[in-house]
Amino acid sequence: MGGRRPGLRLGLLTKRERLLNEISGNAVADASAPVMNLARWTLSDDPAWKDPLIARQARLLILDSIACAIAAIDVPTPVHVAALLDELGGNPHCTLIGQSQKSSILAAVLMNGALVRSLDYNDVQFFMKEGKLSVAGHCSDNIPVALAAAERFGSTGEQLIEALAMGYELFKRLRNLMPFTSAWDGTSVSGIVSAAIYGRLAGLDIQRQANALAFGAIRCATPSVVRWGKLSGAKNLANSLIAQSGVQGAMLAERGVTGPLEVLDHRGGLHQVFEPSLGLETLWAPAADPAYIMTSNIKPYACIGTAQCTITAALDIHEEVRARLGEAEKIEIIMADLPMIRKQQGEIERRYPKTREAADHSFTFLPAVAMAEGAMTDEQFRDNRWDHPDMKRLIEITDLMVDPDLAARAPGSMPSRIRVIFSDGSVTEQECLYHPGHSFPDRGLDEATVVSKFRAITAERMDDASVDALATAVLSLGAGQVGQVMNMLGDLGSTT
Repeated sequence: MGGRRPGLRLGLLTKRERLLNEISGNAVADASAPVMNLARWTLSDDPAWKDPLIARQARLLILDSIACAIAAIDVPTPVHVAALLDELGGNPHCTLIGQSQKSSILAAVLMNGALVRSLDYNDVQFFMKEGKLSVAGHCSDNIPVALAAAERFGSTGEQLIEALAMGYELFKRLRNLMPFTSAWDGTSVSGIVSAAIYGRLAGLDIQRQANALAFGAIRCATPSVVRWGKLSGAKNLANSLIAQSGVQGAMLAERGVTGPLEVLDHRGGLHQVFEPSLGLETLWAPAADPAYIMTSNIKPYACIGTAQCTITAALDIHEEVRARLGEAEKIEIIMADLPMIRKQQGEIERRYPKTREAADHSFTFLPAVAMAEGAMTDEQFRDNRWDHPDMKRLIEITDLMVDPDLAARAPGSMPSRIRVIFSDGSVTEQECLYHPGHSFPDRGLDEATVVSKFRAITAERMDDASVDALATAVLSLGAGQVGQVMNMLGDLGSTT
């Protein structure tokens, strides 16, 4: 398992400790208890996690997440988090990306998690839900947990990659236990996922890992309002707050504190979040093929994952329509006929965005600005771009539609078609079935696309030599310690 801190004995119960735990009634758990079975699975030395293709995919996803974090250093939410952590202080164990001083592992999970998430630029996963493709969430939200724990315990790149592969798989399995109509947000899974990743890299034994998972579970439930309605800054912090709590609980379990091991199957537990009838036993089933990490897509554009094909189509017709958008009478955005798409299309706050958080989830604004400017970066959200008269007009004439044929033609994707109808009756149309950041399970991500994005969004903060060195270090993660990469991510300066 992961490296261990010198001088701290982990996971090995003395005879006295076992006796005390037995007296308290918490040490001896039913061997068939779901949390105990899950703990065994999260710590297992599964050969699937050592697959070279999985290792390659994990390195690319780490590189992409680091790029997203660096690009967000001056974004308001992470800036406020950094100010808070500076006030609170912490033992200098882990790197805060972009900061000159290290801090505690809990601070690193919160800070780096906020950075990775705040531009809505990190990876996105889809999965089949009730027979339809849906959005699973953003597994890379928990990459900061793995990086911080690996740095804290002196883990190797190989150990980090195995922990991440397990974490991605657990993320999907827990999401599969959440009904599509659930009142709870998908980030709720991360309380358990973060605890599992921490415990694996910390080298916990099965008993303490089970208690770590129990602690992560009791603090994980988050209402779906953080992802819907009038989107707020909480969207960018939801996962990192949950992950921070999951790691904190795991640290308590590491020291012998016990949690409610029946949390997944007890009537007073989390059955309203994770539905037992959907198959608790799937949580500890053998590794699937393909591994879930192999289906993880990166976002070429800084916005909602379900709009990536729409933006690709918009960019593809930019040159053809940009000079004529003032003559456009109607814009049709045609997307896959899926429950998630219909739900997102129905959000009025997204149709007429008033905040950055709503704008980067808007199926009306995003293609309009991409067609007008030929780009989709953080720059397209400048100066409340969605409130400018030309954007308001384009938003007003946009119709959102679905086509069942699109999903059938592009399995595993969120395809889209754009039709622009002009005042003279002419029509320009463009379709995208798979965007450049799509990951195909048999081969994973396109490395050139990931590296190109990395270079593009880190260039303003790092010189060419530093960008090259960081990319090389991440893409060669293996036997060396993760701390060597993390040391490269400290004070990167400020563009403000």
